Parts: sequence; structure tokens; C-alpha cells
Amino acid sequence: MILRAASGWQTITADLALILFLITAQAANETPEKSAPPEPRQSVPQGSSALALHRPGSGESTREWLLAAASDDRQVATISVGYAPNRRAEALAEGERLLKDAEDAGVAARLIAMPNVRDEIVISVDYLRTPMNGTDFAE
Repeated sequence: MILRAASGWQTITADLALILFLITAQAANETPEKSAPPEPRQSVPQGSSALALHRPGSGESTREWLLAAASDDRQVATISVGYAPNRRAEALAEGERLLKDAEDAGVAARLIAMPNVRDEIVISVDYLRTPMNGTDFAE
């Protein structure tokens, strides 16, 4: 004689679906607790992708390159100077010289100096902007 189960896989699936529905309905009915209002956003400059990159050699004048690369007043040149151990003073002097080139070209610039395995200089030009307050449509 072959024994048959009182219920088949369809009944088990229907039961599990009903249980899942009840749990979801109960979770959707609960209201979350009110949290503290978020802190106001600070106006932090955001950079876009670099429009131009240049790796100048030591002592190379970058004035002409900056004049060609930065064509908008909203663009900013970022001079990143990486220096090898015990070469910080030389790297900062080179960074100051490059800042002077940017000033002579009439381009707004900022200098970033950081320790590195080897001496490395990269100049990037990009838009540096402050996000709009309010609806944030401009982002």
C-alpha cells in the first residue's frame, strides 16, 4: 500500500507565502521612531574630474601650459608635490615656484604636499565649486 501525504508541496508553499505576507504587513504598519534632525550641510568644495594633467620636470616653467589649460575663472590648478624621505624642503621650494608660475598666469592654484616613495609633481586643472544650498538642483 502506498501512503500519501495529507498535503502536497502546493499547500506548504501557500502556507509560507501567507506567513511572509503577514510578516511584511506587520512591518509596514509600524511607524519608525523620529530621529534627530540631520545636521546642516557644510559648504565643502567639490572637485570634478580633472580637465588637464601635467607632470612637469624639475625647474620647468608651467606658465604657458597653465594659460592654455585653464580657460575659465572657475577652474583651479591643484599642484600635488610628493617628496621622498628627507627631501621636504626641496619639494616645498619647487611647489612655491609652481605656485608663482600659476600666479603669473592668473590661474587660481592650491598646493598639496605629501610624503612619497619618490619625488613626483602632478598639476591638474579642474572646476572647484561649492554646492548650492536649498534644493540641490545644481549638483
